[in-house]
Amino acid sequence: MQACRNPSGDNCSWYRDCLNRFNPCSSSPSDEYALTYGNHYCTKYENNLNKFSSQAQQWIGKVRKCLQLALKTQLGSGITCSDLKVEAFDSHTKCYVDSGFCELPLSDYVEITKLVGNALLPFSGGAFRTALNGGSTFASCAARYASALGSEFSSVVDDLLG
Repeated sequence: MQACRNPSGDNCSWYRDCLNRFNPCSSSPSDEYALTYGNHYCTKYENNLNKFSSQAQQWIGKVRKCLQLALKTQLGSGITCSDLKVEAFDSHTKCYVDSGFCELPLSDYVEITKLVGNALLPFSGGAFRTALNGGSTFASCAARYASALGSEFSSVVDDLLG
């Protein structure tokens, strides 16, 4: 249990060996996250690392660790499968953005979209939440860019007036 409570984020097995082991949700297929989403997409990223820039490869590692750390407190906590799935999806935007999503090259956004594209359709259950989180992630990036642009603009105006 100790290794599960301190995920290294080095690989995808944590979803199977820890999250699914201590929070089995196979009896609730529509609410299952550990294997059908967490492990599934983690493994897809791992199997396609060569399609990403070195910057995105580092980002993938940081996100994997962040997502695992976000759920470690729920191991064996008695949380319902439905609530665990919601908590897992709700951690995605913060983990993506805080790990450097907004700074990735455009080519990596294309690869990410191709990799998770099927998760966005049809818009039901986890797919709908994935789509919402995707929109939230891009909105977070837009807010960062707007803030940076506003600061730059203020600096230019101050220089002109100053």
